[in-house]
Amino acid sequence: MKKITVSIIAALAMNAFAFAGGDIAPVEPEVTVPEVVESTPGAFYVGLGYSYMNAHSDPFLYEREATIEEGDLTSNSLLLLAGYKYNQYLGLEARYTMNVDDVEFEYDGYPAIDLEDSDMTNIGIYAKGMYPVTEELDVYALLGYGQVTIDTGIEYFGDLSESGFQWGLGASYDVTENIGVFADYTRLYDDTGFDGYLDPETDVVVDSINVGMTYTF
Repeated sequence: MKKITVSIIAALAMNAFAFAGGDIAPVEPEVTVPEVVESTPGAFYVGLGYSYMNAHSDPFLYEREATIEEGDLTSNSLLLLAGYKYNQYLGLEARYTMNVDDVEFEYDGYPAIDLEDSDMTNIGIYAKGMYPVTEELDVYALLGYGQVTIDTGIEYFGDLSESGFQWGLGASYDVTENIGVFADYTRLYDDTGFDGYLDPETDVVVDSINVGMTYTF
């Protein structure tokens, strides 16, 4: 009886193997390859824009009377820039700003007048910290060093020039993979003792509002 039972079991097993094809394929373990995330390479970019520059000297008292130091020098200027993005958070940028028409001078609320043969320029280099708000939109800060030069075209004043710490805040938007637009505010000088002014105690502020576009290679 036992022999009959064993034979029946063996026959059923052989039929099952034959039905399955007669082979038992080994189960291979599934190997998961970790995804390698490539770092974003750096990129060079250049830019072109418009800058409205303003140099303002606060009034101060000299023998209880306001001197002619109070006033504003303004210019419509061309902004040229070039930079390098090390990654999405850090870059280095150089800028040069120069007026495209005569510098205007406004004093004590009188109408502005054009100063012939006048110039207002700035050159600076900045560390650029960036924060991506979206895939296309970045906000950024500029921290660096630069030199402001103002030639009023008036022999009495001569060239006014001063170097120092500069900073800025702005935002940029990528229109395409290579083309972007930007807008920012830069403080180019904020101190006393601007070289060339009549009184070294005059507080002088030079700043600019800038808009433009960039091309990334």
